[in-house]
Parts: sequence; structure tokens; C-alpha cells
Amino acid sequence: MFCCGQRRFATANQKVDDQESCFYGKPEDVPGEVHMLIVGLDYSCDRVSWAGKNVLDTKYAVDMMEDLARCSEVASLEKLWNQQCTKENVIAKIQEVAGRCGEDDYFIFYYTGHGDQLISQDDDEEETHDQCFCLVDANGSTDDATMTYRHQVWLRDDDFVDAVLEAIDETAHVLVLVDACHSGTICDFNSGLWAERGQKAISISGCADAQTSAGTGKGGHFTRALTRSVQELQAQLGLDANYSVGQLYNKTLENYEESKNQGHRQDIEIHGCAIYPAEMVWPLAPRQPYISRANMQGMTSQNHFQHQGMQPAPANWSLAG
Repeated sequence: MFCCGQRRFATANQKVDDQESCFYGKPEDVPGEVHMLIVGLDYSCDRVSWAGKNVLDTKYAVDMMEDLARCSEVASLEKLWNQQCTKENVIAKIQEVAGRCGEDDYFIFYYTGHGDQLISQDDDEEETHDQCFCLVDANGSTDDATMTYRHQVWLRDDDFVDAVLEAIDETAHVLVLVDACHSGTICDFNSGLWAERGQKAISISGCADAQTSAGTGKGGHFTRALTRSVQELQAQLGLDANYSVGQLYNKTLENYEESKNQGHRQDIEIHGCAIYPAEMVWPLAPRQPYISRANMQGMTSQNHFQHQGMQPAPANWSLAG
């Protein structure tokens, strides 16, 4: 779906126009600095709720994205992991990192962990449910036995959007990458808040709002496909070549189709406002030869579960709450 009036778009598991734009044409270079925040949970910190009983494989995905960011020489990189990922900490860190962005800079937010839905608190919204990041409290718990504590600790899409828009420069670019269940509309672009500011923003999510995202035992399918796509585009186009978010998205779809679990389907979605995928430069493009950790043997997280004294979730475990 493309809305030229507000320049909003939404596409699920279908390739987008990645070569030209009716507005600005093909992007040439990242116009400013790149500031990135990585938020990840495997819930080994949770000794109370259902989440700690099957630890996720998300540490692999966090390591992949941190490696990609460092290889891309981003201007600043911050990371929150497990017990650090309280709602208060995440909002504060969003405001800190997004607040560093000036004119034409990039703010990248990456999340991997459980995603779920809560009934919307806003009567004005068309959607009946909010998409949520399943964060934790100061003790590392994301829920309780009654499954009501989640209302206090999870971060709703409305609050996430408010935190970003309150901190970001109106001329900066926003790129949100989410490897979690029920995350398709996590940026809530239909709310009109992004369009009112003319904020250039794109989100890519591992699945639709009604779907679950599958793990592999070594990170989510979406993150693995994305980082492999960066490696392949570098090999195809050259070390010094720039390419668009649209090109990266299309290549990610190809890689997901090649590696997806049999019997499980997730639609990788791309949404945005005020800029189309062909117009935004993909900002995480290493200038040195890059190999995705998804293509490496013996990744850095190989002993993670043993160190935690826990059993990892099975390879087909989903990132749902």
C-alpha cells in the first residue's frame, strides 16, 4: 500500500521499487552520521515468568547486529541487554541516542526479543491492539503468573513512537529494525504523528502483527537474512557502493525464502513515512570486506547458554510472548 499524499507505504513480503523514486531519484550516500541503539533480551534474567523457562537465541542476533554496526563504523553505538531493558531505561536511551542526531543524521533502533500485543488504551485508534516490546522490570521479570504484570513493564508502540519523536531532529532519518513477533506496525505510521512532522522514517519487521517470528537456534530468521544480505550486496556491488533500503529489503526477502523453516511462515514487512525505500540509503554498509556472522562457524554466542546454566529454546521457538 502506497499513499502519495502523506508518502506513507506498507508492504509485506513483496519486493519494492528499489532503483528510482518519483520524488528524488536514487540515493547517493548517507548524508550524515549514524547513531544506533541495540535492545535485546533472551530472558535468562527472568526467574518468575514463562519467559525465563525457554531462553531465546537472541544473543546471536545481538552479536550479529553489533558486529555489523561496528564494521560500518557508526558514529555511536549503545546496547541494552536483558535486565538493562526496562521500559524506563529503553525510553531514556532512545532519547539519548536519537537526541544526538542532527540534520540528515540517522537514528537506527534494533530490537530482538519477545513481541506481543496488549489491548489498546486509545479509543481514537483504528487498531484494537497495541504492538509491544516485552521488556522487563529491574529484577529481570517480564510478567507474572497472572499474566497481568506485563501491563506495567512492556513498552507499547504508542510510547515507543512518542519517545522517538520527542528526541529526534525533524530533518533526521529514522530506521527501525525489529526481530520479534507481532511487530509489523510497531511504528504505528497510521497514527499521523510521523506525517505531521514530515519525519523520514522506515521500519522493517520480521513478521506481521498477527504472526510469530521463528528462531533458528542461532538468531532469528530476519536478522540472519538481513546481515547475509549486507554481505551479498557488498560482494555484488563493491566495497564503495551505496544502495537503498529498498535493495536491502528485497535481498532480505530472497535470503529468508531460501532459509525459512518448513511449516512456518512469517511475512517480513516494510512500512514508512515521508520517504520511500528507494530514496533512503541503507546506512549499515561496511567499507571493508564483511562476512555476516550468520555465515561463520563457531559464533561468539556459542557458549552463552552454558554460561547461563540454562537450556536454549528449540530452533523453531518463536519470539512471541
